[in-house]
Amino acid sequence: MKPNNISCLLSFLGLSIATSPFIIGILTLYLLTEFMTELGEASEEIFRSERLPVLNFPNFNHN
Repeated sequence: MKPNNISCLLSFLGLSIATSPFIIGILTLYLLTEFMTELGEASEEIFRSERLPVLNFPNFNHN
């Protein structure tokens, strides 16, 4: 009965070691997505029309 317990323990240990990279990858992708979303919102604030200078174009109409 002891070999069965050791085998079960080793399979659980192997499964937990194999699963951890996937969990780390999912968390990394989630954090990267959140960062990119915040970066996009910040860039929208920078390029908002309220903060841009008014560009005065010369009138080229020859009337």
